[in-house]
Amino acid sequence: MTKKISPFVSVVIICLSLSLSICGQTPSPKDQTPKAIFVYHTNEFWLNLHHFLYVLARAENKERDSSREAVANAPADQATGLVKLSAPEQETWQKAIAWYASGPAKKDLVFDDSLPAVTNAVARAGDATSLKGTDVDASFAMILESAAQLYRKAWWKQHQAANEKWRQSIESLVRLHGAKVLSFITTAYQMKWPAAGFPVHITAYSNWAGAYSTKGDLLVLASLDPSVQGEYGLETIFHEGMHQWDEQTEDALIEVAKKINKRFPGGLSHAVIFFTAGEAVRSVIPGHVPYAEKFGVWQRGLLRFRVALEETWKPYLEGHGTRDEAFAELIKRTAS
Repeated sequence: MTKKISPFVSVVIICLSLSLSICGQTPSPKDQTPKAIFVYHTNEFWLNLHHFLYVLARAENKERDSSREAVANAPADQATGLVKLSAPEQETWQKAIAWYASGPAKKDLVFDDSLPAVTNAVARAGDATSLKGTDVDASFAMILESAAQLYRKAWWKQHQAANEKWRQSIESLVRLHGAKVLSFITTAYQMKWPAAGFPVHITAYSNWAGAYSTKGDLLVLASLDPSVQGEYGLETIFHEGMHQWDEQTEDALIEVAKKINKRFPGGLSHAVIFFTAGEAVRSVIPGHVPYAEKFGVWQRGLLRFRVALEETWKPYLEGHGTRDEAFAELIKRTAS
C-alpha cells in the first residue's frame, strides 16, 4: 500500500533476524537479512482526526457501541480540549461532528462500503499540511480541513504522545517475543508474512473494538484503548495482521468443506484467528489469558467454536496432524 508521508511522520521499523525458514523455505545468506515484522505509523494527523470525529459522532448518535471501553472516554476527552477553543471555534468543531453524525458515523468502518476507501485515503495523507492534491473524498476533505487547526490546537499533541507511548511499549514486546510469535502463526497458517513488514497505523481512537483491519490491508490500533495495552496489544497486533490472510484462509476452508460435503460456518475463520493469536502469545508469555477469554469475545457470537477449537485446532498447533485435517474437523463439528 503506497502512502504519502511527510518528513515528520514517525515510522519506526522493528528489524528482527527472521529467515524465510519461518515460512518453510530454506534460508540463503540473502534471506538472513533482518526482516521487519511491523512498520509503525504514529504521526498520521488526518487519520487521527478522522477517527476522533467518527467516534464522537457515534456517541452523539447514541450508538450502542459508543459505550464500549475503547471509545467510551472520547466525549470526556473532547470536553477537556473544548475549553481551549473560543466559542466560534467550538461551533465550527461541533459542525464537523454533526456532519459525521449525519452520515459516516451511521456506517461501520470495516464493513460498510465507502468508508474503507476513505480511511485508506486519509491514511495516505499522513501529516500533510493540507488535503489538497490528495485522493481524500472532497466532502470528507472539506470537513476535515475545517476542523484541522482546532484539532491541532486542542487535542493533537496529547493524542500524538499517546500514540508514541503505545508504539514504544509494543515495540519492546515485539522485539522480545515477535520472532517466536510470527513463527508460531505462519507455521500454523502455512502462509507468508510480508518481507517488508506489515504497516500498523496507530491512532488515539479507532472504532468500538479498539483495533480493526479493513480493505487495502489497513491495520489500525487505538493507543488509548485499555484493552490493547501490554501483552494484549501484542496479541492484538498479530491478530489484526493475520487478517491479511482472510481470503486465502476462506478459500482453503471452502476447499476442505467441499471435500467433506459441508459448508463452513460464518465466523469460523475469525474464531481461528482469535484462538491462534491467543495461543501464540501464551507460548511466549506463560500464564497469558487470551484476549477472547479475557474480554468475553467467545460469549459474543463465537461460543460454539470454542470447544471445537480446543479439541481439534489446539492439538494441531501442538504438532499433531495437518492444517487441512484440523480444518476438516472444525467444519464437521461446527457446521449447521
